[in-house]
Amino acid sequence: MATDIDKFVHDQLSVWPAVAAKYRALKSTRTRTLPFGGILVTLQSNPGRLPIFDHGCPLCEENYMEHQHTLPFEGRKGRKYNILVNRAPIFPNHLVITRDVHVPQTIWHRFPDMLDLAASLEGYLVFYNSPKSGTTVPGHAHFQACPKGYMPLERAAERLLREVSAGRTAEEMEFVASVRDAQLYHYKKFHRGIFMLRALTPKSMAKMFYRLLDCLNLLTEDTEPRFNALAYCSEGEYRAVVTIRSANSKPGCYYAKGEKHFSISPGAAEMAGFVVVPEPEDFDRLSADVLQEIYNDVTLSEEDEKRLLWRLVRTQPKIEAGIVRQKEIRFEMISDGAGPQTVSYREGKIDYNGMLYDELVFEAVTISTLFAEPSFIIYRQDGPERFAGTLKFIVDGGKVCAVNIIGAEDYLMSVVSTSGAADLKSQAVSARRWLLSQVERRHAHKAVTGGPGLDSTPSLVTWLEHRPQEEEKKAEEHPAHLHFDVCASEHCRPYYGITDKADAAVRAAIDETWGQL
Repeated sequence: MATDIDKFVHDQLSVWPAVAAKYRALKSTRTRTLPFGGILVTLQSNPGRLPIFDHGCPLCEENYMEHQHTLPFEGRKGRKYNILVNRAPIFPNHLVITRDVHVPQTIWHRFPDMLDLAASLEGYLVFYNSPKSGTTVPGHAHFQACPKGYMPLERAAERLLREVSAGRTAEEMEFVASVRDAQLYHYKKFHRGIFMLRALTPKSMAKMFYRLLDCLNLLTEDTEPRFNALAYCSEGEYRAVVTIRSANSKPGCYYAKGEKHFSISPGAAEMAGFVVVPEPEDFDRLSADVLQEIYNDVTLSEEDEKRLLWRLVRTQPKIEAGIVRQKEIRFEMISDGAGPQTVSYREGKIDYNGMLYDELVFEAVTISTLFAEPSFIIYRQDGPERFAGTLKFIVDGGKVCAVNIIGAEDYLMSVVSTSGAADLKSQAVSARRWLLSQVERRHAHKAVTGGPGLDSTPSLVTWLEHRPQEEEKKAEEHPAHLHFDVCASEHCRPYYGITDKADAAVRAAIDETWGQL
């Protein structure tokens, strides 16, 4: 597709004089480099960058300018895009790839499209600005693209990812996490909040990317985390760089007066070390100290960066919660598309689609570092309830019992939400302490009733003789449940799965006390 793009840009500029003049001006624009944070930042004086907007949304087809042409691109699940020549270029062959309908700028569900673009546009880098992180048209979903090699951070990423791909150590970055064949690294130079990703498949890359964004959701109340992203293909891999932003859309110098004013509004290019300076008088006086102030203003604080890294690597133990016990249970696994299913008790076993089972398990991959999304539904008389984690069916007392295997912190989301406590953090710690004590007691009870160390007839006889006293002594200490850690009723703590009562305050309380006893 790269050949088609080159021809498309050439043909477009040959019939669009106003924009062709902007691209010609790029060839004579002033540039200089500035060492900063371990890389060589490129400064570009570009007073002609101001976009040509006639009226309305410039990315909607009805507002395209005279002579403006498009090249089609089809994304996943029928999403259609128009490839356009950028009206306000900062790179040669600078493209805008825009949805063919007017929908808000968001990366949710569209990151695979971005990766497909990177694979199709050989020799190009595709980049994205979240709505409050440098985009000039937040109301219309779009990506941008330019030839590879212009952005200093992109060049650094390519060098480092080549090193790790070859099995060598890259000291400038540290491994953080992995999902299948995708790896996430934290870059320790330039400015805070830089992450580099590599993967063999777009599916794994997307899982790793969205895991990173999920951790950011707790840092902002925006509909989408504030970040910029670059993506490209190299050596048979998908590679990406994500720079995490602070709550400041623009640096303080943008609003300053007099000599402290610099009209720099960082987007993906600036966050990747290619700084566009629209005002000619700012170009020569822009220094490393000013760059430091700019990046400090628009990137994560050191504390937030540490918190983000902790969220990416922390874990939570799994617990088993008995959620319903009936002769027949109606359920649905959300991801498989099979719709509602039924299991029932028959002949001492579990009847599922005419087959009999001692135990039936429907696995769900739950990211242990985050709050999980719903994976299955249990249909009750008073309505459906959604749950995260794995669903297991067992036989218990002549009935089928549904057991939810879920992370302890995810379980606490429901418990703390329905507690009615005023101090949510204290309640989270208290409930976590109680939960883990229940888990320990169940394991201790299993060890007692299992008769550990019974490797001979005399030891078996001795254990049987003392068992009643031991059982009586520990009866009050152990939970009534043998097949799971806790139940969903008042007997333990009310548990309703992914409840709508789990608001931002509950999430914050559990996040801030994660693992604390």
